Amino acid sequence: MNYDAAIIGGGHNGLVAAYYLAREGLETVVLERRDIVGGCCVTEEFAPGYKASTGAYVLSMLREEIWSDMKLVERGIVVDPAGPSLHLFADGTRLQLSDDTTEAQAAIRVFSEHDADAYPAFEEHLAKLAGLVTPLIDTTPPSPRPTSTADLASLLKVGKLAASNRDLINEALFLFTTSVTQFLEERFENDYVKAAIGWHAINDSIAGPSSPGSAYILLHDHAGEDTEAGARSWGFVKGGIGRVTEAMADAAREAGAEIRTGAEVREVVVEDGRAAGVRLVDGDVIRAERVLSNADPKTTFLGLAPEGSLPDSFTASVRAYRCQGTSMKINLAVNRLPVATNMQGEGVQPYHQGIMEVNQPLADMDRAQAEARAGRPADDPHVEMCIPTVHDPSLAPEGHHVLTIDVNSQPYDLHEGSWEDLAEGVADRAIAKLETYFPGLTESILHRQVLSPLGLERLLGIHGGHALHGDMAFDQLFTLRPVRGWSEYRTPIDGLWLCGAGTHPGGGVTGANGRNCAREVLRDARGRPVKRLLGRRG
Repeated sequence: MNYDAAIIGGGHNGLVAAYYLAREGLETVVLERRDIVGGCCVTEEFAPGYKASTGAYVLSMLREEIWSDMKLVERGIVVDPAGPSLHLFADGTRLQLSDDTTEAQAAIRVFSEHDADAYPAFEEHLAKLAGLVTPLIDTTPPSPRPTSTADLASLLKVGKLAASNRDLINEALFLFTTSVTQFLEERFENDYVKAAIGWHAINDSIAGPSSPGSAYILLHDHAGEDTEAGARSWGFVKGGIGRVTEAMADAAREAGAEIRTGAEVREVVVEDGRAAGVRLVDGDVIRAERVLSNADPKTTFLGLAPEGSLPDSFTASVRAYRCQGTSMKINLAVNRLPVATNMQGEGVQPYHQGIMEVNQPLADMDRAQAEARAGRPADDPHVEMCIPTVHDPSLAPEGHHVLTIDVNSQPYDLHEGSWEDLAEGVADRAIAKLETYFPGLTESILHRQVLSPLGLERLLGIHGGHALHGDMAFDQLFTLRPVRGWSEYRTPIDGLWLCGAGTHPGGGVTGANGRNCAREVLRDARGRPVKRLLGRRG
């Protein structure tokens, strides 16, 4: 069978794209190499009776229109808001930050009257800056050389947005280019407060908090929509985040898309300079008028595109694209709830419902990230832990829990040794570190799953184990993502499109990448013969 569109990868962006293409009448097939859909948004059993989200584990910023169009609430998706974040420091200091500004102020006031007074203005300032970014999430970045009315419309939208927010533009540019250290130094005085806010800058990044451009991550985490469906709020999905992609797959199938699992793509078929389908590892060729890749840019262009099919200059830019993961994932099956030192209480406490951060001053984060850039697993990394079973006990046997742990500053590219040899030792040290804050944790462990950056690459199919498909730095965002001149989801191969997190607006479970790409494909399709194109604009 010949298809109008073949999509490589059944991650959430690929499923979103499939839904919108199929809804508009395009014969669409999704080809997923694993036996389950979801990509980095999957929930799977890692030990008998214990389920964990092996990639993303919290839902955030999923676009409201996608919630509505795919009827995710009606399909049973329930999001339990995350609780306060608990920040634990080596000297015994604790700082618990709530999403409620008044409660956060009260916690900060213990450390600094100045910082407590400054906090509401800081949150308001970020919210205003996010107001500049949020409308652009659903926009195709404009071409620097507009050749169509769509290009001109994108340029006009950006221009109007800039003109109506002149007072914020300079602040936004400063945030895009400055370090999180400098940004916070101008607003807060206490090192614990700065660390509790600024640790986001190193998440899924090789840069340190003092690196230029690291402040943008703070803005990215604030960009989104407040919705009744919980699209913006950070939260845990009942049944695990894999329930979201299962529901998306159901929506795509109902719209008419075909989804094949166990269908690994070996290469994109290119004929006369145009994508003509894909070849699977079993040799089967799937013919398609257009191909959308939900794989990351390096995998797509350096692994799946035929040799010689891309300009040398483009290939060089892709090779330079920064996509090295720096995070280890550990899932633990435990027989009891961990309790933080001096925070005893009966049953589930507020901090159990959020993210627990074994934190460190920003200067120490810089040192840990510098070790990672040198190819060495950091000796004293930032470690975070959450407990999805306090939100959904069905993920583990009764009375037992699943702990999901992220260990930062663990480089994919090692200067010495291999992750096959080092992974378990790094995991041991991370668990021992947590033991000092949660006594008895080690003896409660029944099973564990350790995924180094290499392990994440092999399991989830993401280059370098980078969950965001590339660093979220200023020179890899908007019109520069994935590379300059190719930010419109199109590629140098006619008929080959990119729809994953390596495109605008970047990583996170937004679904915007897939929807935006589908919109551009549909615009292009209106000028080409399509079997059942309905003509409704996306």
